[in-house]
Amino acid sequence: MSAFPILSRFQQDAHIKTVEIEPGQTMDEVAAACAFHSIGLHVADKPGRTLRVRPTTEDDSAPPWPRDLTVEKAGIRFYDCIDIYFEEPQ
Repeated sequence: MSAFPILSRFQQDAHIKTVEIEPGQTMDEVAAACAFHSIGLHVADKPGRTLRVRPTTEDDSAPPWPRDLTVEKAGIRFYDCIDIYFEEPQ
């Protein structure tokens, strides 16, 4: 499978973005691809904070995927909606 679009719901961005990703990308790479379309445009950067990716749920309660998990192994499909957010410091 080649690159395909997903819907990116970035924390504190009022806009849902269509972002192209590839099956072999890790969640860190997906987060970076989504951040490109939000940080500095609609969302302030938070240096030193890690971006995380999780499936979109009604109550935002899904745990984040492991950062090294690939798109393919996560089961993300064409036009799935995902959440990208800044992880809270421990």
